[in-house]
Amino acid sequence: MTALIRRGAFELRRHTLEWWGLVVAGTFALCLGLGMFSGPLIVSGNLMPLAGLTCFAVTLARALVREFSEDSQGPRTASVATMREVELGLLLLTGAFLLVALTGGNRSFLYPLVYGLVSFLVLVSERSISTVIWLAAACVLEVLVELASLRVSWSLGLYHAVMILFFGAGNRLILGGLARRLRSEHVRRLELDLAQMRQEARDFRLIASQLPPESRAARTREQEELRMARAAVDGIHDQLFFTIELLRSSLNLHTCALLWLQDRSTVASRGRDLPRLFIKEIATSSDLVRTNPLLDGPGVLSAVVRDPKALRLKNLNGRRVPPYYEGPEAVTDLCAVPLLEGAAVRGFVCADRIDGRPFTDEEQAALATAAEHVLRVIEQERAFSAVERSKYEQERFYRASELLNEALTLEAVYDRTFDAVASIRDCSLMALTGFDKSSDSHRVLASRLDAALTSDRAWSGVEERLRGHQFASGKGLVSSAVKNRHYMPVSGELLDGHTVVFDADTRLRRAKSVLVLPLVHGDCAMGALVLASERGQHFPSEVREMLRVICNQVSTSLQNARMYRVMEERATTDGLTGLTNHRAFQERYENLHALCERTDQRFSVILTDIDHFKSVNDTYGHPVGDAVLKRVARILEVKARKVDIVARYGGEEFVLVLPDTDGPGAEMFANRLREEVGAQVMRSEHGDFNVTLSMGVATFPDDGRSRQELVDKADQALYYCKEHGRNRVTRWAKG
Repeated sequence: MTALIRRGAFELRRHTLEWWGLVVAGTFALCLGLGMFSGPLIVSGNLMPLAGLTCFAVTLARALVREFSEDSQGPRTASVATMREVELGLLLLTGAFLLVALTGGNRSFLYPLVYGLVSFLVLVSERSISTVIWLAAACVLEVLVELASLRVSWSLGLYHAVMILFFGAGNRLILGGLARRLRSEHVRRLELDLAQMRQEARDFRLIASQLPPESRAARTREQEELRMARAAVDGIHDQLFFTIELLRSSLNLHTCALLWLQDRSTVASRGRDLPRLFIKEIATSSDLVRTNPLLDGPGVLSAVVRDPKALRLKNLNGRRVPPYYEGPEAVTDLCAVPLLEGAAVRGFVCADRIDGRPFTDEEQAALATAAEHVLRVIEQERAFSAVERSKYEQERFYRASELLNEALTLEAVYDRTFDAVASIRDCSLMALTGFDKSSDSHRVLASRLDAALTSDRAWSGVEERLRGHQFASGKGLVSSAVKNRHYMPVSGELLDGHTVVFDADTRLRRAKSVLVLPLVHGDCAMGALVLASERGQHFPSEVREMLRVICNQVSTSLQNARMYRVMEERATTDGLTGLTNHRAFQERYENLHALCERTDQRFSVILTDIDHFKSVNDTYGHPVGDAVLKRVARILEVKARKVDIVARYGGEEFVLVLPDTDGPGAEMFANRLREEVGAQVMRSEHGDFNVTLSMGVATFPDDGRSRQELVDKADQALYYCKEHGRNRVTRWAKG
């Protein structure tokens, strides 16, 4: 309750601070209407207007500092951004009208400042609601200034209001539209540059061709691909330009160009529609080279595109020019050499002259050597990018393994499993299921929904139904994966939204990619890891193999966590009764005692003993005696609260520690336990019988302050019970 009150107070204080600027602006607008700022600032020693202006200036400065400083710290929520934009604009408008009021009212020489400020605000605003509020506020302030004026002229006020609306609407429609168009053009050019860079990376085969476009949509993976591809493309272009420029200068060429085929077919098309070419690098002395890298057609290079062999043309005399010129260039000789990567044609190295000197065999051989060098440069960068990409994948894989190695409890294994999978591939939904061979059923152990989909009712509804969901083995993908011990489906694609993954009640209709990986430890199938995504082709073969290795480690981690839980229970639990053992009791008792000492809370200790337990063992046998201990322990455990400590103290003795319980309350509770145990009928081969309890109670701090003192007092009270007839409860009391 205290935490809720504190949180409410914090929220109220935070929102009060957010709207402080609006309160100040509204107050000063009211003061304008009352005429407080239409005359001298200090009248008869009244410093209130001057103090108010100082407060306003401080508020405006605070708003400006906050706006610029927080913009550099990262994005804010839309509602907060809108509110602060409106606040700052209202403060600026109020300040402008204050200056107008102090310098003559609506006839002030500073009035054009209002027009300029309105134009500026509506131009820089990205939200229409802000513009509407500012224009309305400007009109209201205009009326207030007019009311405060000594010479009221409503025609002038109406004129000013119309001009304010005209400036605001005009700038919003004309200049605002121009600004938005420029911004969209900038975004479009940026997207084109990124698309061109990606295309060049694919042309050079720096991005693995087996990765489909959808798989690169994952944000972290795309960022890493772009980072590696950008560095590789820049490195390739630097070396290619150096090679092309070296050829141009050494062979005395007019232009040397590296042209690339747009498609990457293994054989050149022999139909009418020839593959298109675009310029990768060019070194030239001409001013007529095309600025657009994509060429309209092969032109004079049509023959070499159809039949990729070295081509030499002479005596052209400017009649036919290579396609990388956009105007008539006086080219006399041309030589083109294909770039062959195996049987595939990647492009051409083209060289031309304008001085009438034909190309010799040695020069053609030099161009062919340069073409081979170009391919080697690309191959080296391709190999380096593959190593970097593999390193990145392995780092994520090792990080996933580290996360699993850190988990000891089952809950930690569930969380670390989802973290490990997310570090390799983001998923819309992840779930872990357990398999019970004896009942041939499955149960969902844990699930996690992508944070971006928590507000999606379809996905959140599925995730909610999956929590603790139990289903029998059937024809679903989970059952098939566990039965066959192989991931399902084989392609990782969910071809039909009606496909059963868990059971008929929990279909993943929004998923386009689903992968169910079995969790196998030795010869035992423990369950399955279910991954689902809204994107198609989201689990390619290399990702599936990495996830299979992760699942092997998940299986081991689950088995280790279960063994750890068993060992922990054995270390803290009495093997016969299932209650807390003596060692664990002392630890919990110590913690509770320390807490109560700090908070000055009460707690009571109840020490109990089964009356004449030795005679039970002697008469009915030790197995019956063990059954009696189990029955009594069960009653104590069921009747106690979750916060109470119930432990076997030794032999037939039990101890209970009741937090926040005084002596009379503990005595009453002990009598209920005594009556419950006394009503139990114990059965044996030698006949039925009953057992009774004797119980001693001591309370902190009334009966003692140390732990041992309280136990001793409870033991003395228990001894008193045994000396005075047993089957009773005695509370220790001084004197």
